[in-house]
Amino acid sequence: MLKSFTPLSIKHMTVKNRIMRSATMENMADEDGFVTDQIIKLYSDLAAGGTGLIITGACAVEKNGQVWNRQMAAWDDQYINGLERIATAIHRSGKDCKCAVQLHHGGLAGFGYSYGGKNSGFSLSDLTTAEIKSIIKTFGDGALRIKKAGFDAVAVHGAHGYLISQFMSPVTNNRTDHWGGTLSNRLRFAIEVCYAIKEKIGAPMPLLWKINCDDYIEGGQGIDEYLQAAFVIAESGVDLIEVSGGVKDQIRLRAKLKQQAGPGEAYFRFAVKPFKQAIGAKALAVTGGIRSLPIMEELLNDGLDLLGICRPLICEPDLPDKFQAVSKQVTARCISCNKCLLGIANEPVKCVEFCK
Repeated sequence: MLKSFTPLSIKHMTVKNRIMRSATMENMADEDGFVTDQIIKLYSDLAAGGTGLIITGACAVEKNGQVWNRQMAAWDDQYINGLERIATAIHRSGKDCKCAVQLHHGGLAGFGYSYGGKNSGFSLSDLTTAEIKSIIKTFGDGALRIKKAGFDAVAVHGAHGYLISQFMSPVTNNRTDHWGGTLSNRLRFAIEVCYAIKEKIGAPMPLLWKINCDDYIEGGQGIDEYLQAAFVIAESGVDLIEVSGGVKDQIRLRAKLKQQAGPGEAYFRFAVKPFKQAIGAKALAVTGGIRSLPIMEELLNDGLDLLGICRPLICEPDLPDKFQAVSKQVTARCISCNKCLLGIANEPVKCVEFCK
């Protein structure tokens, strides 16, 4: 049997296969952040297509942290009913499909994938300790709403140059108090977010965390420091570490990483073994450029637990089922052209190359 279609246990949650739909900004909420029928269809199709674990696109924990015009929100109880519609649709459409919401705060403008996104005037350096504590609380409160909505797990966006990543990286964190400076200080925000979430959702519910393996920018943080960070975050209550990379100019970076990876596809394959060693028994996922079944099997044999797949599922939400029926297809239609990223700040995500 292909390892890609064997189950995996993450705490009290069993994922039916090793295919994880990595959080992908859908930009399909209404202007106030409420769930729409378009979002329900998106996640129903993904669940029906055979994915084992679906992580929604970034969901803002406070209004000041929104990056995209039609980004889902979780900063108030009024959003619970809409989020519950997503969880219900996924559970109904996909047999044994598990799901999580990715909590997110954009922080400083101009980082991550936020091309053309909102500029809230947010300043990391000017935040008071009371304001920092307030933001940390919004992650915990958001997580509780996700639990009430019926999701199987809570995910956190701690990568790609958004707020948590900004605290962690020396490129964006120039604070001189106990929230900045040394790596342990720069990690403080992430650790307190972990604690705030676990306090609200309880130990049995899994907590998933996306982290960089490298900032890919001059003066940024490299793999050695991120390995230390992953160890500390895993020890702080996180049950799955998802590895990605980069803090700025992501479209250009992805094109470069694709070229470097070549036929090996997976951009961050080099990180699998060291990150697995760093986090021990905790689950490990890697996201970025994974498009074919043979590479998926190789990555799992390297020690990876879950395969983070993003752009291929935009074009083919039923790709996991196609892969399971090996005689039909072993490679995604997606060629990682990155064109889908160009409009995500202002338009619903779509495959530009094949789904015109």
